[in-house]
Amino acid sequence: MARDTFYSRLLTTIKEKYASIDELKSLTGFIGILILAAVVTPQFYLPQNITMLLGQVSVIAIAALGEAFVILSGSIDLSVGSIIGLANVVAAILIAQYNYSPYMALFSVMTIGGIIGLTNGIFVAKLRIPSFVVTLGTLTVVRGIAYIISGGLNIPVYNEGFLRLNEVLYGVPIIFWIYLIALIILTLFFEKTRLGLYVRATGSNELAVRNLGVDNSGVKNLAFVFSGVCSAIAGYVLGVRLGAGYPHSGLGYELDVIAAVVVGGVALTGGTGSLIATAIGAFIMTSILNIMVLAGIGGFMQYVVRGIILLVAALAMRRAGVFVK
Repeated sequence: MARDTFYSRLLTTIKEKYASIDELKSLTGFIGILILAAVVTPQFYLPQNITMLLGQVSVIAIAALGEAFVILSGSIDLSVGSIIGLANVVAAILIAQYNYSPYMALFSVMTIGGIIGLTNGIFVAKLRIPSFVVTLGTLTVVRGIAYIISGGLNIPVYNEGFLRLNEVLYGVPIIFWIYLIALIILTLFFEKTRLGLYVRATGSNELAVRNLGVDNSGVKNLAFVFSGVCSAIAGYVLGVRLGAGYPHSGLGYELDVIAAVVVGGVALTGGTGSLIATAIGAFIMTSILNIMVLAGIGGFMQYVVRGIILLVAALAMRRAGVFVK
C-alpha cells in the first residue's frame, strides 16, 4: 500500500512539473514530429536537408520572437507576413539599385519595421482599436506598398556581402547562428528584466497592472515595435536565402508565425508562454512543412494541414486551461 502511494505521488508530481513547464510540452511534440519523419520520410535526416531546414526555420523563428511578445501582451499581429515581404523588397532595392551596404540596408528595413509596429501599437494602445482589426488593415496596406515600390517585379541581388550570410559555418547556415544568439540574448532579457515581467503581466491582467502604475500603453507599443523589427529582420533573412526581393514573399507567413507561437504553448489571450517554447514551435511548423514537401504533398494540401495544426493546438490549450482567461 505504501509503495502504491509513493508511486501515485511520484506520478502526480511528474504530471504537475510537466504541465508547468511550457518547453517540455512543445519539446514532446517536436520529438513526435522527428519520429514521424523517420517513419514517413527518412531523407529528412540527410545532412543537406537538415542544413536547408535550419535556413528555413530562421525566417519563421525570427518573426515568431516578435509575435510572441505581442501575443504575450494580450494582442495579436497579423501584419508580420506583409512586413516580411516589404522588408525583402526594400532591402533588395537599396542594395541592388542604390548601392547600400548590407548593414545599412538591414538598419533601414529594421527602422521601417519599427515604424510600422509603432503605428500598430498607437492604434491599439492609444486609440483602443482591436489589434486584429488594426493589423489586418496594416497587412493589406503594407503588402500594397511592397507591390507599388517594386512594380510587381522581382529584384535580383548580386552583392557578395549580402549573400554571404547564407553560407554554412560548421554545417549550420550563418543566419541560423545569428538567430540562435538573438534567441539566447532575448530569452535572458525576457526572463530577467522588468519589461519581460510587464509584458506577461499586461497579457494576464491589464487592469491590475495599470492600477500598479505600469504604463500598459507603452508596454504594448514596445511589443508591436519589437514585432515589426523582428519581421523586418526576417524579411531581410528571407532575401538572403532567395538572393532577391520578391513582392509576394511572406504571403501567408502570418499563419505560420502565429501557429509557431501557439504550438509553442503561448496562450492567445496572453500572459503565458516562453521564447524557448516559441522557438521549438517554429521548428515544429517548419519540420512539418518540410516533411510534407519530401512526402510529395502538394501546396494546397499544405494549407489544410497547417490550419488543422493551429486548430488542434488551440484545442489543446483550451483543455489545458490556458486558452481562455
